[in-house]
Amino acid sequence: MLGPKIYQQQLDELEIDGMEIDVSNIQRAMETMNELEEMKNILKKIRHNIRTDIRAIRKEYILLINELNPSPEETRELSPRQVQKRIKKKKSIIKKRNTKIKSYEMVENMVDNYLTQISDAEIYIRNSIERRVG
Repeated sequence: MLGPKIYQQQLDELEIDGMEIDVSNIQRAMETMNELEEMKNILKKIRHNIRTDIRAIRKEYILLINELNPSPEETRELSPRQVQKRIKKKKSIIKKRNTKIKSYEMVENMVDNYLTQISDAEIYIRNSIERRVG
């Protein structure tokens, strides 16, 4: 797991926000299309890694929660106070898990937004090329 900050750095390094779409001539437009295609592939890999990390986090926290489940023998011996303690602890674990996943989801949303922007840019470039060609 790389962590949301590392993924954020990877996104920043792509410099998608500052990218200019140059369609001044067909060659430049085609080069821009190739750059966008490369960025799209990188973004898809980042998104895949984010989703893999989220699944790993969910698995990790399922194990933590399951550790709190009493055995059938223990269940009979637990006082209502002990049951409440376990429930509180489970809720705390779930809250931590959700907070951790939330930061990944925020980066994933950025990736999705970038992919949408790239698709829009590709359409714009294709239309520009088609207008020139004829």
